[in-house]
Amino acid sequence: METDIKKVWRALRPTVKDSFTFNEAKDVIAAAALPVEELAHLQQKSLPAKGASKGELLDALDGLITREPDSGKAIQNLIAAMLEQKSHLESRISDCAERFGWKVVDGQLRPLDFQVEDAVHDFSEEVKALLKNAYRRFGESDYSGAMTAICSALDTVTNHLYAVHNLGNPHDDSYQQRGSRSFSVLEDVYRERFSQMTDDSAEVNKLWQNYRGSINQAAYVMGSFRRNASDVHGVTECPPELIRHAIDSGTFIIRSITSETTENVQQEDPLDF
Repeated sequence: METDIKKVWRALRPTVKDSFTFNEAKDVIAAAALPVEELAHLQQKSLPAKGASKGELLDALDGLITREPDSGKAIQNLIAAMLEQKSHLESRISDCAERFGWKVVDGQLRPLDFQVEDAVHDFSEEVKALLKNAYRRFGESDYSGAMTAICSALDTVTNHLYAVHNLGNPHDDSYQQRGSRSFSVLEDVYRERFSQMTDDSAEVNKLWQNYRGSINQAAYVMGSFRRNASDVHGVTECPPELIRHAIDSGTFIIRSITSETTENVQQEDPLDF
């Protein structure tokens, strides 16, 4: 993933060179919190004096990025600063980034397969905000923060179902139990939906059992990551690819619950998801 984002930056070099003046490029570097003072010796000068070119400035910038502890984060910050200065470049930058598995969302790079808007359009505003926060933090390389945000989104959904269906105190159950029990209250709704596809009751039963099993297993993944990789619980040095699995698992559980919590669910207090 870090290699891919470096490819994005390399591919954006012509855009930076064509779209920013020498001084504007320095302003972008400063806005990205990179040590622009180390480039103070690079100055443009009026002819006939010989000054530095934009190409030399970008070469020096590449050196700053390489020396950063998290070069991917530095590139993220540079692109965000570029778009703050010149928002009209968003489509051009996004088109370039998509060749390497990224896209621009809300002025920042996101992994292309997050499909943020498609994933959250039918959720409550609170859950939408939490999920988008998880995606944003992941894009900013705040992986433990992303883990915390996706867990908070699932907490919001399961807490609501526990209250509506009188399932007790959700904090008395493990994270896996919370996900599984919350989903189980939707059994009648899911069986009805499956029956629209087949009138074979044995097949409907298998579909329900397997779907519930997939939720249970995804909830275990979430619980393990919550214990080991959120900024609430301490361990933060977790590879981003693993955090992606947790975010994908959490989004799957939340979508599976919220997509069926409609007026078809029999309850006195309607859900607002």
